[in-house]
Amino acid sequence: MNSPARNISHPPRVSVIGLGNVFLGDDGFGPLAVEIFRCEYACSPDVEVLDLGTPGLDLAPYLYNRDLIIIIDAVHSDAPRGTLSIYCEEDFVSDRARLRITGHDPGLWESLAHLRLAGQVPKELAVIGVTPESCTFAEGISPTLLRIASNASAATARLLTDRGIDCASRHPATVPNLWWLPTCPPNLH
Repeated sequence: MNSPARNISHPPRVSVIGLGNVFLGDDGFGPLAVEIFRCEYACSPDVEVLDLGTPGLDLAPYLYNRDLIIIIDAVHSDAPRGTLSIYCEEDFVSDRARLRITGHDPGLWESLAHLRLAGQVPKELAVIGVTPESCTFAEGISPTLLRIASNASAATARLLTDRGIDCASRHPATVPNLWWLPTCPPNLH
């Protein structure tokens, strides 16, 4: 006996993910911006905020069957250095932009391909990307990218609220844990 299909409503399954290597200069923008977002905004419990570094193929479980994935990362594009842009999956397929460092670039696209085969791909993928100034080992994040980290945080909040997901400014904001920077710049407190 077949039972009729039920329409079970569930809260959005959303992940905000910072990707990048904090030891490779501006490639650490993803972890920086996601930490700033975590400290500046409070979201519903349905939103997980993660700094995943450079996970490679280990990224797949974090993308599995999500309603919305927002990735913050340094990207290679024709935009001037320090330009913050919002990309959809099609922008990367058409080569409008490419993720910057190969340590996590293949992991994202291969993970999406595996999930597509399994029928568990995220419903929506957005990448908040910045064109880096330099991704040199042990150089630290450039002053330009340090200044726009809060802009990436605000863009993340807008993407969430535009989709009806609870996200509100923290008052006061908490102090970010930027353990990889020699000193936390005053504008990030």
